[in-house]
Amino acid sequence: MRFSVLVTLFGVGAVLMAVAVVFMYGTDGSGEPRTPVEHGRRLFRLQGCATCHAIGGGISRGPDLAGLIPRLSARLTDAAYQNHLDSLRVARPDAHAFFAARYEHVLGSQGEERIKAWFAEHLRNPRFDHFTGLMPDYDHLTEDQVDRLTAFILTLK
Repeated sequence: MRFSVLVTLFGVGAVLMAVAVVFMYGTDGSGEPRTPVEHGRRLFRLQGCATCHAIGGGISRGPDLAGLIPRLSARLTDAAYQNHLDSLRVARPDAHAFFAARYEHVLGSQGEERIKAWFAEHLRNPRFDHFTGLMPDYDHLTEDQVDRLTAFILTLK
C-alpha cells in the first residue's frame, strides 16, 4: 500500500511539474504565440489582414507589406508628411480639423516611434490621412493588440 501511495504522489508531482513548465515556457510546436511578434503575426492572420495584404509577392488588393518600414519611413519624414497634411487641409478642411490631434501625435514623434504612432492611428481609422482608402478600421483592437500587431509589422523591413 505504501508503494502505491508513493507512486501516486510521484505521478501527481510529475504532472504538476510538467504543467508548470508548459505554463512558464510555452509549449513546443503548439502554435501558441509566446512573443509580441508571434502574437502580432497571429493577429495579422486572425483579423484578416492577409486577405488584402500580401507579404513579399502575390496578388493583393492592398499594398504589399514587404519593405513597408522603409516606405513608411520615407513617407513620414517631416517635410514630406507635412506637405501631405497641408494638401489634405486645403482639399478637406473639415476632415483635417477632425484629425488634427492625430496628426500632431504622429508628427510629435521621431524615427521608429513615428512609424508606431502612425500605424496605431492608421489601424484605428485608415482614412485619418488617406481619405479615399478602402481599408476597414480596426478600432476594436486593444492597445496591447495594436502594440503586438505593430511589433510584427516592424519586422517587415
